[in-house]
Formats: sequence, structure tokens, C-alpha cells
Amino acid sequence: MKNKYLLLFVFFLFTSIAFAQTYNMANGANGTISSCSGTFRDGAGNYSANQNSTITFCPTTPGDLIRITFTSFDTENGYDYLDMWQGSSVGAVGTNDEHFTGAVGAFTVTSSDPSGCLSFQFISDNITQAAGWSATVSCITPCTPPVAALSTTATLDICPPTSVSPGSLTVPFNGSPSTTSSGVIAKWEWDWGDGTTSVTTVPNTTHTFPTMGFFVVKLKVRNNITSSDPLGCESTNSVTRNIRVMPPPNFTGSTTGPINITCGSSTTLNALAASQTITQATPSIVGSTISLPNGTGASYQSSVDYTGFFPTGATMSAGCYPTLTFNIEHSYSGDLSIDLISPSGETVRVYNNGYGNSNLFGTCVNGVDGDGIAGCGATYTVVNSGGIAWPPGGTIGTTTVSTACGTYTGSCQVGNYYIPQTYNSMNPFSVLNGADLNGVWSIRVTDNLNFDDGTLFNWSLSFPAACYASLQSVTPGITTATWSNGGSGPLVPAQTTTSTVVTNPGPGVCPAPGPCLGNQLANNITIGPFPNPGSFIYNLTAVDQFGCQYLRPVTVNVTAVCPTATISYAGSPYCKTSGVQLVTLNGTAAYTGGTYSSIPAGLTIDPVTGTITPSTSTTGAYTVFYTIPISACCASPVVAQTNVTITPNNTIALTSAAGTNSQTVCTGTPIAAITYATTGATGATFSGLPAG
Repeated sequence: MKNKYLLLFVFFLFTSIAFAQTYNMANGANGTISSCSGTFRDGAGNYSANQNSTITFCPTTPGDLIRITFTSFDTENGYDYLDMWQGSSVGAVGTNDEHFTGAVGAFTVTSSDPSGCLSFQFISDNITQAAGWSATVSCITPCTPPVAALSTTATLDICPPTSVSPGSLTVPFNGSPSTTSSGVIAKWEWDWGDGTTSVTTVPNTTHTFPTMGFFVVKLKVRNNITSSDPLGCESTNSVTRNIRVMPPPNFTGSTTGPINITCGSSTTLNALAASQTITQATPSIVGSTISLPNGTGASYQSSVDYTGFFPTGATMSAGCYPTLTFNIEHSYSGDLSIDLISPSGETVRVYNNGYGNSNLFGTCVNGVDGDGIAGCGATYTVVNSGGIAWPPGGTIGTTTVSTACGTYTGSCQVGNYYIPQTYNSMNPFSVLNGADLNGVWSIRVTDNLNFDDGTLFNWSLSFPAACYASLQSVTPGITTATWSNGGSGPLVPAQTTTSTVVTNPGPGVCPAPGPCLGNQLANNITIGPFPNPGSFIYNLTAVDQFGCQYLRPVTVNVTAVCPTATISYAGSPYCKTSGVQLVTLNGTAAYTGGTYSSIPAGLTIDPVTGTITPSTSTTGAYTVFYTIPISACCASPVVAQTNVTITPNNTIALTSAAGTNSQTVCTGTPIAAITYATTGATGATFSGLPAG
């Protein structure tokens, strides 16, 4: 029993010594310390001149994260500095390192590396040796990311407001199936796919989408575990839902109306209905406003889900380096480091804390520290190359112009502001080579020091268009395009519809590899004649493959006008032996459909066709009338007339003295007299007699 007590005492003593251990950063390499307790300092008293020291701290339990809390820090500003790298080894100065120099006070740094380690390098010159630093070593266990989920991920197809029976553009969403293994879910972060985002503290919400487009809704959630992220532990899985507000057909080439015609006229109605394409939009502005309070080494992370935008298995290469844009306001750039993190964990530091850089971010920084009121941000763009280098502290490459904004009208902190423009990343994007393109991309802002604050308003990430090879699109086929009578008016005749294929019809750009195929329906009809004046509606109805109906009414305005008519008979007068004679009818407007009559009685005439029959008519002179009766288009009858004459058949009788019906005479002997008599004609002439 005494031996057991002795062993227990020794264990407690060893544990106490281990927990109380001090790690001094002596000159040279100090190796790797695996511990979650103790004190980390430069050494006893002021640090030494010309030091070049390295040390790494790693957690004792895999998966945990080292946290170093500096209770004091004082070095020769700008000359003696402590560099820190996320990971198990130091790198080259300026490559993804945090840089601490001067009297920066208390702050905390926490590993965000998968190894859980932090590595330090201390450099001093031989001029001034200050007090150095003292810090405590501890470990935290990062949270297990929650899992985002939706009650349904089924694609929702919506007929647009321009359709006959539009669907609701306000769509409900339910994120309650999301889960977390620790804590509770505190925030649901929605990217609506239309350039807007929102954050809710309850799982149920609604969103109103634009009138047309292909929108991919993405959900992330955060729980209330803030040990490794002050905003809460964020989900890393991808959960999406497609919302497709269908495009209406393109009716270019169809009759639009109004059509103006006169009574008795007809008109042609042309129908052309062609498919249109909508394409999934790439992510734009993402993330809601994130406050960056007085720093204690906390990192704030915001993400955007690019799952499905690139070919399966696609990885980063030089041709797909992104463009990073962020809008930020901060009172001391020397506080900050900004990292871009790929879905597979590769990280590039695009902005370092500037080695004591005192420049400001924004256009008007709220100079009151810690009041929680955001000043005015400015938009900065970061590229791999082609921009300018971030300027050092001072006036070079900066501006002192301060501009208030609509959300903040207070005083602006005086200082040198970074100009809102395009900058080169402080580290090359080549460190991202081989990183997954599909998945969750993140921006991480680390606020290292105390006394200064700011706000990250939003950020965005875009890739060259050629890199997007998996964007989704839809080109609804047109199934029918038909005309119908909207009320009174002549009936619609039998219709014939023809279909042709259309390729990449727009307006959305067809994504690679394409093509986007649709169709065009054509249906042309002739309506009329219109017997009555008034306005008449004819509807062109097109229906797409999703059942969305689109109505295009065409108004036909018919004006009342009296017709004109002329009639004539060629060849009058006619002998009674003449055949049936046809009338020639000409006119304007509704001049057909009249009746024929004649005076005086005795002429045989068809009242419908106007044909006359001389053989059954009484000889004489007649007047023929063509009468168009009173109608809705004309208040008085219209009468046309012409004259026709029927003559009797002509006869001639020849007589001579008895016995002289046939005469033979000698030359010089006169012919016996021949007498003629005619009826129905005068002016007869003889032929057949010899000359002389």
C-alpha cells in the first residue's frame, strides 16, 4: 500500500512539473515540443542580440490544436520579430507567416493546420534587446463540423410570371434535417444562387427569386461551438437544391397586332414560338457581414460551395487561378492576415500582416475602437499576377482621402488608406496547384493583435470562364403553338404546325460542352373575311415541355366601309341565238354576295350569278342591276348597273320572175331582176354575181 502511495505521489509530482514547464527560445533550433501546457517565452530577461531561433509546438493528442496565448510581447519594432507558421515546420519569411514585432500587448494564436501545430522563428539584431514575450501553451479540441441538410433537394421547376398560370417565385426552404454532434445549430447560412445570401437563426425560411433563371441554392450551417471559430463551427459538406424559373418562348416573328382592316377583308396571323436557354449562374457576392473585433488571434472563416461547377476530379492549374475580391474596413492592417483555402486544404496567403504596416482598409474607418459600429469598406481585388504589390506602411501607394458612406456618417480615422484596386497576392497561387476545384472554398481572416477592429462586408471568388465545364442549363422544348378565337369573329380554320430544331438559342450562354438544343414551332393561318366591324381577339397559345402556357393575344380591328361594284357584259347586243352570257364583276371591300335583276321584264337572268340567256329572252333593251344589300358594314344598299340588248334573229328572202330562179345568160345579156326582203336587219349586200 505504501508503494502505491509513493507511485501516486511521484505521478502527481511529474504531472505538476510537466504542466509547469517553461520553454525558452534559445538561439538556434529548439526542435518540436509536444505539449498542451507550459510557458513559452523568449528566455529569462531580455532576449539576446543576433538571435535566429526556431521552435515548433504540437498537441499531444492528434486532432487537437495548439493555442498560444501571449500575455506580453515587446520587441524592437520593425527589426526584431517573431514569425509564425501554421504547421509543423517554419518556412521562408513572408510565406504564409504571421509577423509580430514591436509592443503589441496581449494576443492569442491558434493553429488552423491539419497537424494542429504552430512553428515560430525569432530574429533579432544587435542594436536593441527588449523584454521579449511570455505566453501560455494550451490545446483545444476542434469541433466536429455539423452536417447541413434540406428537407428536400428535388429540383423545383417554376413557370414564370409571364405564363398563363405562373408558379410562386417565393419558395420555402427547410434546413431542420441539419445535424451537429456537439452543441446546437445556431445559424443557417443560405446562398440563393442569384447573387444574394442570408443568415437565419431558425431552419425555416423563404426566398423570392428573380423572374427567370437557373438558381442553385446552397446551405451551410454553424453550431454554437466557438473554440476554433468565433463564428461557430461550420459545415463542410455540400447540400444544394436547383430552382429553375423557366424562360418564356421567344415569339419574335409572330404577329403582334393590332391589325387594322376593313369590312369584308381577311388577314393572316403568323405564329413563331422558339425555345430559350437559361444557365446556372456562377457564385458572385457571398457571405454576410463579419465583424472583426479587437483581435486575440482569432480566425474568421467564410465559405462558398463550388461543388459541381467543374469537371469531376478537376484540379488547380495555372490556367484556372481565381480572382479574389473582398470588401473590408479595418483600422490597422498590421493586425490582419488573409488566406484563401481550397476544398482540399491547400492555402495561399494573399495578404500578410505587413510587418508593422499601419495602413488602413476601407474609405472611412470608424476610429472609435470596439464600439461595434462598422465604418465604410472598400473593395480590393487580389490576383496571382497582373496587379500591383501591396505597398508597405506609409504614403506610397495609399490615399488619405476618406469618404463616408450611407451606412456610416461618423468621423473618419486619419491615416493612409489602401487604394481600392487590384493587387498581387503576397504569395503565388502556384501553392494551390493540384488542389481540388470542386468543393468548398474559404477565405480566412486572422485578427492577430488587440486594440483595433473592423468589418469584412463580403467577398467573392471567380474563375476563368473556360474552367467552368459543368454548369447546368435547361432549354424547354415547345410542344404546341395554336391559334384560338377569343370571342366573336370568323372561326379559326384547320391549323398545321411545323417544328424545326434550334441550337444554342440563348439568352443564356450554353455551357461547355454543349450544344443546347430546343425547337421552334411555326403556325400561320388566314382569318376572314370579316363581315362586321369591331375589334376581335385571336390568341396564340404556346405550351412548353414543363406545362408552362404562354398567351399572346392579337387584336384585329375591322372598320365599317361600304363596298363598290361594277358590272359589264361583253358583246352586247346579243342575238337570240347567242349562247349564255357571263357577267364581269369588280369591286372593293365586301362587294360579292349581291343579287342581279333587270328591267323591263323579259330578260332571262340568274339572280345569283348574273348570267343571261338570250335564247329565252324577249328581244329588247334592258337595264341590269347588281344590288349589295344593307349590312353591318354599310347602312345603304350598293347598286351597280349596265345595259344589255337582245335582238331577234335576222332573215333574208330573194325573189325573181317566174321561171328565173335559175338563169343562164349569154355575155351581154341582162340578168332578170332579183328582189330581196330582210327582217331584223338592214343594209344587206350581195355576192356571187359576175362582175359587170
